Parts: sequence; structure tokens; C-alpha cells
Amino acid sequence: MKPEEPSALRVFSNSFYIIDLNLMKRLLFGILMVSLTTLVWAQDSQRINAKKFSAIINTHTDVLILDVRPSEKFALFRIKDAIPLPTKAQLIDLANDLPKQDTILVYCGKELRSTPAVQLLDSLGFKCVYELKGGLISWRRNGLPLDETKL
Repeated sequence: MKPEEPSALRVFSNSFYIIDLNLMKRLLFGILMVSLTTLVWAQDSQRINAKKFSAIINTHTDVLILDVRPSEKFALFRIKDAIPLPTKAQLIDLANDLPKQDTILVYCGKELRSTPAVQLLDSLGFKCVYELKGGLISWRRNGLPLDETKL
């Protein structure tokens, strides 16, 4: 008599299920991969390095540059033509007045404030949002110009 081959799922008379551990691992891995892929595709924004961020500023005349650092830091130095938006409420107010297809660049000192700001813009349906990877620290390391006019 040939022994029964192991089954991934066996049903017993008392309705308990035994699931093969390898099958369970593969199922969980598949679910995780689908979830991560969906999360990545759901995000419209992109984190880009300082040189690409600068290139967008230099090639797009209608780009909106948002500085989400505290006002006192904005007053010391900023990327030229940036708009200060130190609070979430200010960002939401501005976002309500903008077309969803506008190109928006967002930065802060080192991504602590820009990441939540970009996530908010994503959730509001903006389709072309770029975050400065590494913030102004990266901008300065690349020797890119800052407006240091005191406000």
C-alpha cells in the first residue's frame, strides 16, 4: 500500500485545520509582497537627490517650492523662491487652492518635516510631488545655491 502524500491542508472530522508550515510561509510572503508593491504604487511622490531637485527648479518655470522648516530657520536661508509653510494647517490651506497636477517640490532640513508633508499632499491627491532626499544638508553638500537674504 502506497503511503499518503502530505497534504498542505487537511480537514478532520472535528473541523480543525492543519496547514503545512512551508505553505503558510509562502502565503505570508506573497501577501507581504503584494502589500508592499501596492504601497509603492500608491505613492505618487518621489524622493530625489539634490541635483535632480535643482534640475527641476531650473527647467520648470511653474514649479512650486515648499519649505516646511520652522519660520526662524526659513528666515536665515532657503532655496530661492521657496514658500514657507511651517505648519500642517498652512500646508492644507495652500493645498486646497492648488490644482492637483501642479509640480510641487518639498524640503526641510533633513527630511523630518518634509516626509509627513509629502505624505499629506499624496493623500490629498497631488500627482507630481518631489521630496528633497537628505534635505538642505544634501543641498549644501552638493554646493547648490541658497538664498541667504535675512528676512
